[in-house]
Amino acid sequence: MPRTVPYGHWTSPLTAERLAKDSITLHELAVDEWDETIYSIECHPTEDGRYAIVRHAGGQSQDVLPKNLSAHGTVQELGGGSMAMRYDGEILFVDEESCNLYLLHTATSDARLVRSAEEGIRYADFCNHPTNIEWTIAIKEDHREATPETQATHVHNTLVAINVESGTEFTIAQGDDFYSHPKFDPTGQYVSWIQWSHPNMPWTGTVLHYAQWNDGSLSNVTRIAGKSMEESIAQPKWSPDGRLCYASDRTGFWQLYFFDPKDKTERSLSLEGLENADFGTDEWELGSSTYIFLDAKTIVATTITHATAKVILIDTGISDFQDLELPYVSVYEIRRVSPTSFAIVGTRATSPEELALVSITADSKAELTVLTSTATFELPSEYVSIAKELKAPQKYGPLTDGHVHMFYFPPRNPEFQADEKSLPPLLVYVHGGPNGSTTPALDLEIQSWTTRGFAVCAVNYTGSTGFGREYRERLSGYWGLVDVADAVSAVEYLVSEGLVDKTRVGIYGGSAGGYLTLRALHMYPEVWAAGISSYGISDMRALQADSYKFESQDVDRLLLSKTDPADRELELTKRSPCNFAEQIKGALLLLQGTTDMVVPVAQARMMADAMRTHGRVAEVVEFEGEGHGWVGQNAIYESLTRKEEWWKKHLT
Repeated sequence: MPRTVPYGHWTSPLTAERLAKDSITLHELAVDEWDETIYSIECHPTEDGRYAIVRHAGGQSQDVLPKNLSAHGTVQELGGGSMAMRYDGEILFVDEESCNLYLLHTATSDARLVRSAEEGIRYADFCNHPTNIEWTIAIKEDHREATPETQATHVHNTLVAINVESGTEFTIAQGDDFYSHPKFDPTGQYVSWIQWSHPNMPWTGTVLHYAQWNDGSLSNVTRIAGKSMEESIAQPKWSPDGRLCYASDRTGFWQLYFFDPKDKTERSLSLEGLENADFGTDEWELGSSTYIFLDAKTIVATTITHATAKVILIDTGISDFQDLELPYVSVYEIRRVSPTSFAIVGTRATSPEELALVSITADSKAELTVLTSTATFELPSEYVSIAKELKAPQKYGPLTDGHVHMFYFPPRNPEFQADEKSLPPLLVYVHGGPNGSTTPALDLEIQSWTTRGFAVCAVNYTGSTGFGREYRERLSGYWGLVDVADAVSAVEYLVSEGLVDKTRVGIYGGSAGGYLTLRALHMYPEVWAAGISSYGISDMRALQADSYKFESQDVDRLLLSKTDPADRELELTKRSPCNFAEQIKGALLLLQGTTDMVVPVAQARMMADAMRTHGRVAEVVEFEGEGHGWVGQNAIYESLTRKEEWWKKHLT
């Protein structure tokens, strides 16, 4: 019989210690197709956030990277594209601290230095030549001319070819602001890549090119598709028969297309019923891979509708597909293992993110074998709060002609119940980006709140990905306005449905979600009892003054694209929460890493000072050596502990 205990005071099996000590994060995959061995990059909090390369074979998982190395690239600050498999079974990877390139002999765990990076030089997004083992292509990012104040303008990105035997390097594409997805075709005859210019982001406008490869140089460079601020190209990759496949959002959704270099023709892969699904994602990190070829006519692909994924098997010959009925509602990465199998990193609605091997049977059914989970423990099903997709009308802010999308997680713990006359306190989670998304996948932090007796609403406010280009672009010019109002509309809807207590509502998020939290607290002070901002933006003018390159010009699109140039400075002041601390009524907790290059620590300090100046309740916790998100065990533990104490104090 469950005990009657007030909401928010339930005892959860998901303690801060368990989440910090007994969980990891999964990142990139590489596969040796010769022996079908799968390798993953895992971030281990118990090793101060070291990124290990783990081999999965014979039912065993083993770290094969020397302990003094960490396989994590830092191009564009957010990472990705940190390793690539060679056809001889060795893995080319970049070390996080030194930015040096190494070749890992996976059988012996020996790492051979193949290129020392000069101070300020970074590499990522490698592709090894399919027949000449000496060559790799990669993105090079040069910070040598940059200072913290000039990193937005004095960091230079190029595409380079590196001969790993001689150590020589050649620039093969330059002149644009960003590059990604460099790929050799199966014969090694061609190279393709994406490039884009400020103020674009990968999801606003990119351009796809290909060229002839000439052992360290390119010729006959040809533009295929994409246009600044109009068409985003995502995840180009070559089919086994030499066609270039890619996702384009020219129709409003990232759909798949083929380009044939033989006759220079393009055709769309039209799949009936999936016209309004996305085959691409918001590429904040390099090296994304959410679809792959099993053979020349068979694709395994992730489709995303309303921020929810499913995995399908496509027969490109007849433009038909079938749902593989895998349990994943969120997919991070897919890699080919054989003509009938692939590796996948995905998350279910009922269990944490995992790495699995999927084998396709003769009758096209999927057999799934889990190789590893991000948690070393299981959360019994009776504790799991399953997301419910909801939609509420927009009632506040500058846009009131649409809907707000959200996932609602009710409180759930079989050991406890609350007084039947009471309603649970509500935590509103707002994702980062702001062009990011939240999914119905199981998130251990969300579950830590629902098992304690809190309801959680994860809002996919206007501008979120996973709903097509139009929904993404509706935020342009309205960042800090419509997204904040959407969070309030979501709260009002849940209150009207009798699901939550309107007097006990908190809001939290990181990065752009932290910014939204700060804006919400002062724009709608009567709604919120408390808030927690993790590495959130408090002063837009200061952010622009020392912004990192990747996002440095996106602020203009998001904040100022509907503002008269003469009013620019005034608008930046209006959109900066630190100028409105006096209006905040809810208590504010600020969590911040001291080495954050994306949102510098000064942003949190500025907001805390403004709050204290006006006699408001504010605390700031800084995590030494942590960046844009926590990777070390101590920081994860301290962060979760502080959050639990904060919610209990101010919402229960």
